[in-house]
Amino acid sequence: MSTWNRIGALNAGRSTTPDVSSEDLTSLLQAGRYVATSDFAVLERTDVVIICVPTPLGKSKDPDISFVVAAAEQAAPPVPAPPSSIVLESTTYPGTTEELLVPFFEARGARVGETCFLAFSPERIDPTNPTFKVRDIPKVVGGVTPACRQLAALFYRQIVTTVVEVSSPKGGRARQALRERLQERQHRAGQRVSP
Repeated sequence: MSTWNRIGALNAGRSTTPDVSSEDLTSLLQAGRYVATSDFAVLERTDVVIICVPTPLGKSKDPDISFVVAAAEQAAPPVPAPPSSIVLESTTYPGTTEELLVPFFEARGARVGETCFLAFSPERIDPTNPTFKVRDIPKVVGGVTPACRQLAALFYRQIVTTVVEVSSPKGGRARQALRERLQERQHRAGQRVSP
């Protein structure tokens, strides 16, 4: 399904994922709590931006982060901008938040932990499991600063039952969650996983 068809379907209340029923989507649309769009101008009015874009595995089995870079360019707040949280959910290598996103946003005038709150929370879904929906799968959340982590955790607590806060986006639990996610992707792609 093309992006335009998917946006039209979502705004018409037709879910494109097994994790969200069309009834739930319609309820959110009618309450004014959701709208699908390809207009990046709406980011100026949002409190939280989730970067969850494809990161296809390359020949070396490493994630291609070019889509993450492109999404960050769109999400970069204008200066001055109201404070916003930006959470990276895309499956990528440990350290992407601190090594790529922090310098990227700081170069655009953001003060991480003050005007821009960067966090990482690996995307976790089990789309064909009728028992475990998005809200049932624990979210691991790490922030660049304690304030970044706390704001991201506060956001996710509105969505999921369990949020596990870690001290850093590339700390032990965050690294383990990311490693598990990468192994799942490599397994599905039929690639051998190195320990």
